[in-house]
Amino acid sequence: MTLVARPSWIRRFDEYYCRECGFQQAYRSRSRGFFERYVLPLLLLQVVRCERCYHRGYALRTIAVIERFQPGSKPPQNQSPGGSERDSRIA
Repeated sequence: MTLVARPSWIRRFDEYYCRECGFQQAYRSRSRGFFERYVLPLLLLQVVRCERCYHRGYALRTIAVIERFQPGSKPPQNQSPGGSERDSRIA
């Protein structure tokens, strides 16, 4: 079945829609408190924030969202900061 032919209630399990502005892109938000850290994962929910209006809410874990960008975080260990593999050798 194509995406257009699927009923709208089924699309709610695959696509994010902001309840405030209707935008379809969101990113993962930090969990706050006990409920969001421990109870929401049991309910298969995740904390998300709309990319346009910054409305914060919950979405199913089956919905793909943008991973949160954290400024000041270290680059992945499999990539060297210099970008060259020759620079990463130890003499």
